Amino acid sequence: MMSMNLSRPARSWLVIGVATASVLCVFLLPPLRQAESYHNFADDRAFFGVPNFLNVISNVGFVVVGLMGIGFLLKKNGPTLGFIEARERWPYAVFFLGVIWIGFGSAYYHWTPSDSTLVWDRLPMTVAFMSVVASTISERISVRAGLLLLGPLVLAGAASAWYWRRTGNLWPYAEVQYVSPLLVGLIIMLFPPRYTRGVDLLWAVAIYAVAKTAEALDRPIFSVGQVISGHTLKHLVAAFALFWILRMLCKRTSTNLENVPTPSGGRLGG
Repeated sequence: MMSMNLSRPARSWLVIGVATASVLCVFLLPPLRQAESYHNFADDRAFFGVPNFLNVISNVGFVVVGLMGIGFLLKKNGPTLGFIEARERWPYAVFFLGVIWIGFGSAYYHWTPSDSTLVWDRLPMTVAFMSVVASTISERISVRAGLLLLGPLVLAGAASAWYWRRTGNLWPYAEVQYVSPLLVGLIIMLFPPRYTRGVDLLWAVAIYAVAKTAEALDRPIFSVGQVISGHTLKHLVAAFALFWILRMLCKRTSTNLENVPTPSGGRLGG
């Protein structure tokens, strides 16, 4: 494995190099414009006075998962469940708050689709993506580094959405959405885990990829019986991907239980 052949500083610089190169590419490429037809979704049916009803109501899954996540973080987890250090909860607190925001922001956008409302859909998505990057850095590289980078990463993600709104150039937002999962995968590949069930994060990325595929097939999926559109399905599958991250937190334990402090100040293990 690559991680066996490189020193820890070299692996850290590799991650920094990939992130820096991706940022430079974004501003060197010609602007990426959003298609005029973007807001024309397959299912525009209204029910109970709600326009685009299924695309609006399907966002409830994000709110439910986000609230479940906040509830989990508020529990006093034992030393073998969830987190070794209490401060490691912060990136996930931002993540689940972002997930709740996604639910409301996306519902707002789909109620009246336009560029001016779309920014409130994309903004919380960047918060969720970047907080996962920060949590992965915290758990794989350095807790201190992950927490220090949490704020700047979230602000950079939010700036990408506003940059698109101001300039029409989608590249920075696209980088946040597509490069951040790649960075998470790279960090997982290069650095050993402090917790079990790290593969669940990769499963969440894979499930999200299925959601994006459904989004791309919005009309073909809706044409099959006109029951549910690809975009509505995307919301449901994406919420399931986020739930998979919560499931990971609920089930994981430290990979080195002997060094985990117990509530009484002792150590777990022999």
